[in-house]
Amino acid sequence: MHRKILVCALMLAMVLLTSCGGVEKVDGTPDKAIMAYCEIVTMGESPNMTAAGFSDEDNKNLRKMMIKVFEESFNEIVPLSEQSANDLANIFYANSKAKIKFQAKIKTEDIERPIVELTTTPFDMSNTTNAYAPNDELLALLGMVGKLKSDGVTDEQLKANPEVQKLAVDVFGKYLKELPIKSEMTYAVACKKVTGTDGNIHWAPDDVNALMDFITLGKN
Repeated sequence: MHRKILVCALMLAMVLLTSCGGVEKVDGTPDKAIMAYCEIVTMGESPNMTAAGFSDEDNKNLRKMMIKVFEESFNEIVPLSEQSANDLANIFYANSKAKIKFQAKIKTEDIERPIVELTTTPFDMSNTTNAYAPNDELLALLGMVGKLKSDGVTDEQLKANPEVQKLAVDVFGKYLKELPIKSEMTYAVACKKVTGTDGNIHWAPDDVNALMDFITLGKN
């Protein structure tokens, strides 16, 4: 489930950019650009944003889209308010910052398709059963939501119910804090040229799905 959130986040980041070709001057470096993509998706911010062609406004918009993805991803259990989704995003980002470090260096120089060696401790989201594993808090949340819905309470009313929202953040926040991490691994990221929202040419991952498989599953 949370892998879906990360995949959507990186896809949304790519939507902000447009592929290009040629021998134009490229701003930034491939290693810093790949760091930016990984850090923005997992930590909500990056000191390397400019290298990847992201402005502060891009980052704000991406975060807003991420909040919406959080809302939709947990909606099958309980409708989340925007504030609850924002709280969960902050929990995830803080947990990622505490647990994950990215290192990137240029492995192969090339004017069109440079290769960056990315080193990190990927998430292990291959088994998401723990997300909905029965526990007292989850059962309490399901019981509360089920009872309220049977009484005719609407989704909008559930979003405005402070008790429901607090319990939802507690339940999902605990899951986000316990996302398992794999041992350190390296991955070769092929890069391509893209046009940033600033109108300049920057570097980006050539295969977004492959990069996400590495970050979330440790596949390389």
